[in-house]
Amino acid sequence: MSDFISLNYIEEYNYKIITEKLKNAFSTLGAEGFLKPKMKILVKVNIPYSVSPNLAKSTHPAVVRAVVDVLNMYGVKCILADWPLKDANDLDKIYFETGMLEVANYSNCELNHDLSNCKFEIPNGISTKALYMLNLINDVDGIVNIGKVKFDEKLGFLGSTANLFGLVAGEYKNLIVNRLSNLQGFNNLLIDIFETLNKKLLLNVLDGIVALEAGDTPRVLSCLGVGANSFSLDAAFIDILGLQRENTILREAAQRGHVKLEHPYRLLNEQIEKFKVADFALQNFNAETELHNKRSQQKYFKSHQERAIIKPNKCKGCSVCSKICPTNAIMMKYDKNGELFAEIDYSKCVFCFKCKETCPYNVVEMKSPLGYKMLMKNLQTFNKTK
Repeated sequence: MSDFISLNYIEEYNYKIITEKLKNAFSTLGAEGFLKPKMKILVKVNIPYSVSPNLAKSTHPAVVRAVVDVLNMYGVKCILADWPLKDANDLDKIYFETGMLEVANYSNCELNHDLSNCKFEIPNGISTKALYMLNLINDVDGIVNIGKVKFDEKLGFLGSTANLFGLVAGEYKNLIVNRLSNLQGFNNLLIDIFETLNKKLLLNVLDGIVALEAGDTPRVLSCLGVGANSFSLDAAFIDILGLQRENTILREAAQRGHVKLEHPYRLLNEQIEKFKVADFALQNFNAETELHNKRSQQKYFKSHQERAIIKPNKCKGCSVCSKICPTNAIMMKYDKNGELFAEIDYSKCVFCFKCKETCPYNVVEMKSPLGYKMLMKNLQTFNKTK
């Protein structure tokens, strides 16, 4: 994937200026080679909940409208979509508050109202082996990803790659994140999602005209980025904000072969120094930064996470499950009588349930707490209303 990126100096959300900049960026990045007439494109916006775009918590409608209008020049059909963290049952309200309804009124695009979902298997995933995501992903020919530059006090830098997390089904986001103990786990989760969507991910646009500092404070950066590689695009903004690359998602992305940590991008136009800020409000983060209070995490886990259980008195000690486990989360131990049994370390478990599938004695049981049952019931409700 190309590591070329386009950084564009734009002082305010002026639709006409943004459109002209995007036209040039798309053309320079060779969009005519992968955007073909009649393609159906999922335009992944960032709308976490009903919020005014002036608060810099969502992608600005002027950017989204410009992206859609440029895409229309290539003859594609655009569907704006996200799965908000809150208020998902009232998408019309969210589309109105975030300005997406205005985009649809002025531009030739469709607002997605179909939150039907399905399970995406991620056989090579590190943080998870499966995710429930929007079924719309299966129905489109490609994805154009429009992210927002933010710094979250729990998750650190959120940019282009992190925006793909919005395609994960509603409350299921909380379930997945609560499995993870540190920031490295979350970064690998984002990369798992990226690898799942990579074949359909055509282009990334990152709205940093106004970014969000730590403490939810809007901050003018005057930068709009475009690139084919979401990690290269993120790297440029990580440099702009003054973050250490090795303390961000770039470290895990480099380890998994998606970007070069030393030279993560090549600039097509503006120089990076034009955008750098020295006093952007940040916090110290590294891969080992804990995501949760351990006590609250354990409480959530017990009430919401479906999991495999191996009772020592039933286990035959054959070690098949231990050998098949992709994360070495199952250890063989001896009980007081000297008999071998298998024990699951849930801090390493990615809940692929291969242990249950492969147990020759059928002694691996499933535990489905009430919280998990309610979560799955809610997801199934969206499928029934399709």
